[in-house]
Amino acid sequence: MTGQPNARWWHTLPPAQTLVPCGTGTHAVRWEAGGLCLPAHPDAEGELVLMALGGDKPRCVELAGTWARHADDLGVLAVWPRCPADKIAITWEDVEAFRSNHPQVWVSAGGSAAHSAAARRARRGVTGRAGSQGAQAGSAPGHPGRPPRPAPTRHQVSGELEEFRARRLDMLSLLALGPAFQMRLAATVAAAWSDAGSRAARAAHRPALEAALTGRLAPAAAAWLGISPDQVEVSLHEGPGWGSARLAGHGAARRLRAQLPVGWLASVWACGLAVTGGHLVVAVDRAAWPDATVRALSAPDTGPVTLSVRDVAGTDAGSAHWEIAGT
Repeated sequence: MTGQPNARWWHTLPPAQTLVPCGTGTHAVRWEAGGLCLPAHPDAEGELVLMALGGDKPRCVELAGTWARHADDLGVLAVWPRCPADKIAITWEDVEAFRSNHPQVWVSAGGSAAHSAAARRARRGVTGRAGSQGAQAGSAPGHPGRPPRPAPTRHQVSGELEEFRARRLDMLSLLALGPAFQMRLAATVAAAWSDAGSRAARAAHRPALEAALTGRLAPAAAAWLGISPDQVEVSLHEGPGWGSARLAGHGAARRLRAQLPVGWLASVWACGLAVTGGHLVVAVDRAAWPDATVRALSAPDTGPVTLSVRDVAGTDAGSAHWEIAGT
């Protein structure tokens, strides 16, 4: 296999494109090499300046700004899908309904249990901050000796509601880009919190990162070992190396205990590589999509082997399908 050293997590991902309502028509929004590009808006930065001065707000340009605001937002990892089957179907009609203050935004045409669970997570993710503030504000009277907090002013309440509404609209708009973009935004966030990322100082956020890792390794481990996702525990691996994966206990008490770096979410999970050819992929050494050289485990408590793999799905398949090369 030929390729470049995998210095960038996006080398295992093909470009993705979708159509977005913009003005009186639709425009293409494209993802490639780790970021969004807007073919219909070659001077997007100039248009952002005009928007700040009160000019028209093209949806594509507005969306690029929304993507940038949430490129390191751990709330994305709390909301976004855990596996390809875990879909969150939000349409642009849903986004417009919210913009118009329609109460029923979360619309599902039937939907699977995974979709319903994902939608519930989405609702929690976009409302969690306001809910947390409300719980804190209401807890003071229940603690003797703690002075009650002053009631918020109308201005404060209005500001918090506007912040909540803006964040919810952001999340809906990003989800409406579709599954391929959802996975790529999750990867972007994970990369920001990886060792080489802009948010590598992560000690205070360790529980959120470990929850994100556990939630995504669990369905992969279920496919790999045939165990329940509830039997998977993941802690954050720091420092050199890929981490570890050990199986302990028997029957219902059996547990897969793994340590993984947060970068695993970007370079492995988001690319659909987690379980390939019956192996759990733990690291990518070299990649130039659709080919990659990876380290993978055939079983827990074993060392990784090196595999050459290829994504045979093609760019229009909607999701990856990796196979061991030559099989």
